[in-house]
Amino acid sequence: MTIRFTLRQLAIFVEVARHGSATGASKALSMSQSAVSAAIGELESIANDRLFDRHGRRLVLNDAGRVLRPHAIALVEGAENLARDLEPTVGSLRVAASNTIGNYVLPGILARFLGLQSAVKLEVMIANSRDVLDAVDAFDADIGLIEGSSQGANIKVEHWMVDEMAIVTAPGHPLATSTRRADLANGDWLLREPGSGTREVLEQQLVSQIGPLKIALELSTLEAIRHTLLDGYGVSCMSRHIVADDLKQGRLVEVAVKLKPIRRSFSIALHRNKAPTRGLSAFRSFLDSRSEEFQRHVAVAPKMVAKVRTSPKSPSSATSSATSRSASYKPSRPPPKLPRKLPPKP
Repeated sequence: MTIRFTLRQLAIFVEVARHGSATGASKALSMSQSAVSAAIGELESIANDRLFDRHGRRLVLNDAGRVLRPHAIALVEGAENLARDLEPTVGSLRVAASNTIGNYVLPGILARFLGLQSAVKLEVMIANSRDVLDAVDAFDADIGLIEGSSQGANIKVEHWMVDEMAIVTAPGHPLATSTRRADLANGDWLLREPGSGTREVLEQQLVSQIGPLKIALELSTLEAIRHTLLDGYGVSCMSRHIVADDLKQGRLVEVAVKLKPIRRSFSIALHRNKAPTRGLSAFRSFLDSRSEEFQRHVAVAPKMVAKVRTSPKSPSSATSSATSRSASYKPSRPPPKLPRKLPPKP
């Protein structure tokens, strides 16, 4: 069977049946009366039957019209629902973010964004940078926020803002005062698993300055690393977004070893074939407009470094003293009994 009628003709038929006249339907549809009458005439021609009885200017459904009416209403309403479902809205957005961004930067961003876009419906996934890129590549996320600038064949990665890293330890740890790079390399390093953005930046920027690191623990979450440091064990390199409050309150300090600044990019990852929706465009514009503000928020945190005690007798005595303390150092609490490598976060 060949379908010859159109949704437009059915929609006009439904309005004429509801109002009982071409005049009423034309007003409801913002159409001319002649266009309404022509559409009804076309539909009756296709049906090969009259659909209305004419009583002056009034149009009353006849038997054929009453048979058609429920089917026409169902088709027209179904088409309207489909159009609404397919319409892109500001309230539909899936965000994937790396662990540092997702846990320490994104919450504040989302709070401000939702203050401007209160009707938005957000889905947020937090994983390591590699998994975020995989989600964007598979269209499981509309936008990805990652640490570093990893690329993919289908992924477009653009710089968003600079993240400054800090090498931190507990205040009583010997690395808080030692100035020897060898001591730092041989410290008990707490690192994320391979594939994380933090691990990647250390391998690129820190190892080149002090040599291979002595890895004591690989932990799958940043909070596990932070709390291990707060318990007095080990050393790590973390974003200032994570340790800003700890540095300000003196719970952690930066190591005394002089190094080149360790910085990385926070980047925006998008699929090259992703069609920008209104929600995605609004969120992207918000990220770009507030990047400097988010950077300033953490940049004002004071830099806390333990003072190196220098003996007036010998300039080298501070170094030898720090080295001696390192050899006999015992943390204020026993080292946490953690596995050398935790399974990846599900």
